[in-house]
Amino acid sequence: MYLNEFAVAADRTKRLGLNCPNIEVSNERFLSEEKMDQFPSALRDAVGEIGVEEVIAQCLSIHHRLLNPVSAILGVPAYYTIGFVETSAGLLFEQDEENLRTILESGFPSLKLKIHAWLSLPSMEILDFSLPTSYAVVNNMEEGIGGLILAHADELKHGMKYHPMLIGDDFLRKTGALIEF
Repeated sequence: MYLNEFAVAADRTKRLGLNCPNIEVSNERFLSEEKMDQFPSALRDAVGEIGVEEVIAQCLSIHHRLLNPVSAILGVPAYYTIGFVETSAGLLFEQDEENLRTILESGFPSLKLKIHAWLSLPSMEILDFSLPTSYAVVNNMEEGIGGLILAHADELKHGMKYHPMLIGDDFLRKTGALIEF
């Protein structure tokens, strides 16, 4: 269950000496049609008009910039989540604790680091604004471009699973991956 992995990720975040947000858990679902209808304008306000090329490999930045707007729309905290994704084709962006520790100690090795981020809600619903487009472009597919993943993590289809490794954005700050103005 995603909730169990999320709790382990929060513990791992603290164990690595990173700040972890106070986690609230809820059985209530927050991704209603009414709320999701507010996303396009709020997202445009937060990140501007972006093209397909700007979405690819920009999950860290995009989800960081969308954290507050998503929280405001839904009225609950959204948690910046770093981890990897499992699909029927294999693992994407796989990381382990030792690898994350090494990055913390020496910083990001390059801009091409295989790491992924998304937002998690107290209900364990996830919001991924970049993976469908990135996956479609990398695999030369039309289907998926401009897509979003907005669902409860335990109810994803086609063998897809999200595996949280760290909660919060402190990892980005301490590794130099987050540049704030």
